[in-house]
Amino acid sequence: MVLRSIIFLVLFVNVLTAKAQLPVSDQQLQQRYPFIRAVFNRLPVYPALDSFYEKLWQLKQSRSGQVSVVLIGDSHTQPGYQAASLRQALQTYFGNSGRGLVFPYQLAQSNSPDDIRSNTTSGYWLFNRLAHPEIDLPYGLSGFGITSNQDLAGVQVQLREPAAGSQLQLFTDSLYENQWSYIGGTDTILLMRDTAFPWKTIPQSVSNESGGFFITGSGSNTRKSLYGVALTSTDPGVVVHNIGVNGARYDHFNNASLFWQQLPSLQADLYIVSLGTNEAQARTFSEPAFWQQVSLFLQKLRAVSPQAAVIICTAPDSYKGRYANRVLQQLNQSLARYCTQQHLPLWDLYRITGGYGSAAHWLRRRMMNRDRIHYTAEGYRIMGNLLLSALARGYNGFAADKK
Repeated sequence: MVLRSIIFLVLFVNVLTAKAQLPVSDQQLQQRYPFIRAVFNRLPVYPALDSFYEKLWQLKQSRSGQVSVVLIGDSHTQPGYQAASLRQALQTYFGNSGRGLVFPYQLAQSNSPDDIRSNTTSGYWLFNRLAHPEIDLPYGLSGFGITSNQDLAGVQVQLREPAAGSQLQLFTDSLYENQWSYIGGTDTILLMRDTAFPWKTIPQSVSNESGGFFITGSGSNTRKSLYGVALTSTDPGVVVHNIGVNGARYDHFNNASLFWQQLPSLQADLYIVSLGTNEAQARTFSEPAFWQQVSLFLQKLRAVSPQAAVIICTAPDSYKGRYANRVLQQLNQSLARYCTQQHLPLWDLYRITGGYGSAAHWLRRRMMNRDRIHYTAEGYRIMGNLLLSALARGYNGFAADKK
């Protein structure tokens, strides 16, 4: 059993190396980038994570069932690099249960993960995201929403890789009578509403050999809203859903009522929560106010997914103006104290990637964008590689005790 878990760690890294040309271990990462503190790349050994490790273990032993991982974050999460790293490695070792949640980001005039391209062949779409609650347009599970009143307004989503045999499930609007259809080749399939959850459709098996799908909503002068599409399968394995929203804070998610209504549909076994960069844009930091928002977020998370494990992440270093962001340092240190007090698993990305002032190193290595807040694709892939290593160590330790 220990050998199997070691193979998992090796496979983890080998998959990433072939895809992203990354070093094969934390130690090699640190040799290449001395500012990375690989010694801190650990998850605490808390019983709170055992349920997730156990589900992975049972999945591997029985080759049946599914495990769902959901990432929730801000603009560091929206590009999907960490989720892609997790998805590729976990699905290679445990099995592939689908691409997960996708959204037509281009129709909301926002950046998208590399493997998603979207457009509209008919109709005009209005849009919003939860970081702009002052705009009177709805948003839901993805943190985004697009809305149209035009008849037969359509959405075309193209994926980089085919997802044959996928199940398609739309998250729509329950307030208006309208129908959505999936069009693939010569086939048109009416997507029926789930009577128990009127804001989503019943999972529909579709053929996606072309690597994408086209959906259209009918109903003249009737509002049609789309909040995301879940692409899953009935095959045993892992599905990784990515929910990242530019500008998002804990309080934005806390106030997004439809998001919390729709989130249980993903049936998460593990949430990975990475927020804080936008809270740190404030002039000063108030620990009581911040802890209140984090506590409310976790309260809501436990209410909708009481059996799911949760990992809290600190945000990587960034600038505020010409200098390293001191408020972000205070916020991350406060978040670490909060997690220690609450016995919550913390993945301290801030500390692992170098801590206060480390953004300068990433910038010099051209792994940070010119805005000095966001990182490049390579930078995010390295962070994804580090997260994989931490999860692999946690799983390996759990698996070793199962021998």
